[in-house]
Amino acid sequence: MRARVAAILAVLNATPLSADIAWQTARMAPGSLMLMEDERGEGLSHAARGRTAGFFRFDTYEGKGDAPVYAGSYDTNDRGERVRSVSADGGITRCESHRCARPLGASSYVIARSDGFRETRKRVTRETAPGSAWKEWGLDGLVATGAPEPDRFGAARTGWRKDHAGGATTRSLWLMPALR
Repeated sequence: MRARVAAILAVLNATPLSADIAWQTARMAPGSLMLMEDERGEGLSHAARGRTAGFFRFDTYEGKGDAPVYAGSYDTNDRGERVRSVSADGGITRCESHRCARPLGASSYVIARSDGFRETRKRVTRETAPGSAWKEWGLDGLVATGAPEPDRFGAARTGWRKDHAGGATTRSLWLMPALR
């Protein structure tokens, strides 16, 4: 479950490269909803909850229909960079200073989990015709690759992410934003 949430969040943190590479999180007022679906037809919803301590909070839910299951929450800065996530079981992961999904070129950040684990991640993002492509390295070498295609608000319209540790590739499709 965490791997699927992480994969779709990675795609969500996609970059619209033609004008600005920010995800316009401020356009998602409390109650706004983004629905995504992976290649297996499984759904993931991102519900905007508003500003909390200067960041934009989103809750995530797995599943479709009347009984989605809470999967956790995450906070972003005003450019859509994830700074903190909380899993459904309460595990906290911080990204110092923030997760590097937005900048073109090379960047790095630190993952710091509540259990004391710390890992520096390095990421290289390059512009492509439909959006961007990225590679990310951690302690064990290449961690993941991906290629999102953003919509006009900077959220991923479509994309894929490959987890190099487990080998799973997840494709996602943005179904609908419901902006308030």
